[in-house]
Amino acid sequence: MSICCRAISLVLLILVNEINGAVVDCASVECKDAFIKINQGQNDGSLQVNGDIINTCPVSITDLRVNCGSFLGLDVPLPPNIFRPIGGDECVVKNGNPIGADDIKFQYSNREILPLTVTSFKCLSPST
Repeated sequence: MSICCRAISLVLLILVNEINGAVVDCASVECKDAFIKINQGQNDGSLQVNGDIINTCPVSITDLRVNCGSFLGLDVPLPPNIFRPIGGDECVVKNGNPIGADDIKFQYSNREILPLTVTSFKCLSPST
């Protein structure tokens, strides 16, 4: 690779890290699956399920993936701005964008609450 192409690649890498934040080992920032809370509730007799996703890690996370197979198998419409199917039983949350301390709220209609579990995520550097 020529010097010119290496320099361009380095600049692009720096820009990507500045835009997306540098990914770090989650253990190094004391962040575990249990720190990503998915809460759901339903009023008696209601078909509307209200939920939220809360990141209690000390840093922002990115590329959050959840098991959403129970939704896909029943053709329950998912809020597309929150959950996007990516193959198999997995959905990516917020298109993989960073998630800080703000709750992510969602709703769907179904007779019962369907399970959502965290399958993976990445942690961002505390400085981002």
